[in-house]
Amino acid sequence: MDIENYIQSAVFQEKEKHRYFYELIWENFKESGFVITDEDGYEIDAVIKAVAMQNLVGEFIYRVYDEVNETGFEDVIEYLQNLGFSEEEIFEYCKQNEEIESDDEDFEITLKNALDYTTEIVADKMLEEFSADDLFDYMFTATYDFEQDFVFDFEDYEEMQAFIDTNHEQLDNYKEEYPSVMRWIEGGMIC
Repeated sequence: MDIENYIQSAVFQEKEKHRYFYELIWENFKESGFVITDEDGYEIDAVIKAVAMQNLVGEFIYRVYDEVNETGFEDVIEYLQNLGFSEEEIFEYCKQNEEIESDDEDFEITLKNALDYTTEIVADKMLEEFSADDLFDYMFTATYDFEQDFVFDFEDYEEMQAFIDTNHEQLDNYKEEYPSVMRWIEGGMIC
């Protein structure tokens, strides 16, 4: 099973305009060993971490644009079932991690706890690898419709990075418009 390609096509391409942000962060996570996509036994972990990234982008969108953050445990179930994992296998993965509060009688609560825990550690890792300013720039660029201010069409995350590098002044203006979002990022991105 090629978990890397599955995550790239099923999870990260769900919303095309966010894809370059996901790829940038994911490549960094792979290089640091935070996610493993080329060894058996890490599929569930990788999918939950990918959905946790979606959750963080969804929370950013909620805070900037007041749109509902719809990503959640249903997505994890769907993605993992598409890969052939049973509810029992997912439940067992959750129960094996001592940091995840599990309820032996309730799969949904346990999986929600796993996603909450994973979202927190993904947020911590993002802040370990990137500054709060950079994360704002990346998420804002990935989610904002710049057509009124800029004309762009990114071909990959390197082009997105180049866009950010050349538009710092404008992006700093957006940061000033959303000080509570900056505080949220600086505070760890967890509600």
